[in-house]
Amino acid sequence: MVHIQDLPIELLHLILSFLVSPDDLELLSGDQNTKAKDGKANELDDEEYDDDEPDGIETLYNTCLVSRKFREVAQPLLFSELFDDGLTSGLTPTVPFIRTIYRRPDLGKHVHQISILPCPFVSDDRKPLSADDSELFKGGIKDLGLGGQEEAWISALEKSDLGILAALLANKAPNLRGLHLPVRYFWTEPFIQLFHLNPEFLSNLESIWIESDDEMSGFDIAFYEKFLTLPKVRFSTFEYGDLFDESFPSTWLPGTLETQELAFHHCHIDAGAIKKLMQACKKLRTFTYNNFSLDPNDRRIMRAGTVPEFDAKQAHEAALVHKDTLELFHLEYAMELPDVEHIEQLVSSHVKVGSFRDFSVLHTILIPHAALPPHPQFPSSLQRLHITDCNSSINELTQNIAADCKNGLYPKLTHIKVFAIDITQPIKLPGQRIPEGKTPEQCFLALKDMFKGTNVNFRILPYELPDFDDYDDLDLDYDEDLGFEEDFLEPGFEEHQPGTGPGSGPIPPRLLDLLMQRAMMDPEFAHLRPDEGSDGDSWETDDDDDSWESDDSDSAN
Repeated sequence: MVHIQDLPIELLHLILSFLVSPDDLELLSGDQNTKAKDGKANELDDEEYDDDEPDGIETLYNTCLVSRKFREVAQPLLFSELFDDGLTSGLTPTVPFIRTIYRRPDLGKHVHQISILPCPFVSDDRKPLSADDSELFKGGIKDLGLGGQEEAWISALEKSDLGILAALLANKAPNLRGLHLPVRYFWTEPFIQLFHLNPEFLSNLESIWIESDDEMSGFDIAFYEKFLTLPKVRFSTFEYGDLFDESFPSTWLPGTLETQELAFHHCHIDAGAIKKLMQACKKLRTFTYNNFSLDPNDRRIMRAGTVPEFDAKQAHEAALVHKDTLELFHLEYAMELPDVEHIEQLVSSHVKVGSFRDFSVLHTILIPHAALPPHPQFPSSLQRLHITDCNSSINELTQNIAADCKNGLYPKLTHIKVFAIDITQPIKLPGQRIPEGKTPEQCFLALKDMFKGTNVNFRILPYELPDFDDYDDLDLDYDEDLGFEEDFLEPGFEEHQPGTGPGSGPIPPRLLDLLMQRAMMDPEFAHLRPDEGSDGDSWETDDDDDSWESDDSDSAN
C-alpha cells in the first residue's frame, strides 16, 4: 500500500495548495506565521489560533506537526507572501513576519512576494518596536556592514520605518519575485545601498509595483531606475508618478530593460520620455497608460507649467518599436472637465492615432474615441476593441470598421465595446441629433446590425455606478464626493488595470435611468447637455417596454 508520505514532494505541495485560497494566504502574514517554525506550533509565541481562522490555514499549521517531510511542503505555502494592507493599527503583520524570518533565516527562501500597502484612511500611529524586536533587527543591520550609513538605518528603525523593514526582509529573501510597496512609506535609499553591498540582491525579482494616491502624486519614477534594470524584472507598474525626458535615467539605454509589461495609472509622462522608455525595453508585450476616472478622488491636479504629456500619435509611434511583440495597447487620458484652467494639458487626448496595421500580434486595443480617426486601421490580429470616453457620434466610425470586418481585414475580431457616460451620445448622427421618429434603442440596433454576418459582438455600455448600499432606494441624490466608480472586469485583464477601467456589471434599467439623469445634472457634465432651446431628443422613450437593454440583455455584462 502506498502511503501519502511516499508521494513526491511536488505532488504533496499541489495537494496541500488546495487547502487554502489566495485570500486565505493573505491572512498568513501575521503572528500566525511563527507557529509553524521548527514543527512546533507555539515554540516562539504563546498566542492561540483565532477561532475565526479558516480551516484550511489551520490545517496547514497542523500539517507542519505531522512530519519533517510534511513541514517541508507546508512551510513554503505559509511563508510565500507578506501581505499587509494597512487596515490594522501598528505594524502588524509586518513586524511578526520579519521577526520570524530573522529567527529562522532558512525560511527566507520561501518568501516570493512582499506587499506592504498602508491604508491612508487608517491612523498612522505605528507602534514602536518591542525591545526584543529592536535588538533583533539592529543586529541584522549591523551584520550588513553599512559603515557610515548604519546610524541612519538604526535611527529609522527606531521610528518603525517601513522602508527599512521592507529592505531588511528583502535582504533575507533570495527568491523574492514581487515587490508591491507604497510611495507614502517607502524610500529607495536602503534598497540602493543593498544593491551596492550585494550584487545578487533582488536578482530573482520579476515584478515591481509602486502604489500611490493623489496626495503623494508627482514622485519621480526615475528614482526606481535600478529596479527596472534588474535582470528578471518583467512586470512594472507605477501609480501617480511622473517621468520626464529631462530626468530620464541614463542607465535605461536602448534594449537594456527586460520589462515586458508596463502599466501606468494616473501618471504623467512626456513625449521624450515615452519614446526613450519604449526603446529601452527589449521586448514589450503590454502597455497601459490609464489616467481616466469618473471619480473626483482619482483625478490629479497638475502643476502649472508642467511639460505636456505624450499624445496618442506619439504613443503609437513610440510603440512601433515593438510592433512584432506588443499584444495589448491601452491608452486613456484624464477626463476633460469644463473648468480646467490649463486646457493645453488635455489636448493630447484629441490627437489622432496612426495605423496599427504593422502590429503583427496585437490582439487588444483600449483607446479613447477622440483619439481614433473616422476610419481607423487595426491589425489583422485584433480580437478585442474597447472605445472609451465616447461622447459623440460613432456612426461613421462604426460603418468603416464594420465594412473592414466584412472585407476580411479583421478575421479574429469578436468584441467591440463602446463606453460612455451618456450612452445616447455614441448613437447620435453627426450634429448630435437622434433621427426624428427613432428611439435610442433603434439607433443602437442599427449600429449593431452593421456587423451582421461577422463574428463581432458590438455593444455600447455605461460606466459602472458606485456601490449603493440599497439599490431599491432610487431617490438618492448624486453624491459629488462619491462620483462614479469604475471596476474593469474583462476576464484576463485584471493584472493590467486593476480597478481602473470601464465597468461591465449588470445595471438595473431604473438605476440606469438614475445614472443618466444624475450625470446630466452634474455641473462637470454640463458640456454633454444640449443647449437651451434645442429640440435634442431625450434618451428616454414613451414606452417603458422599449428600454435600452430590452434586446441586448447582456449589454452591461
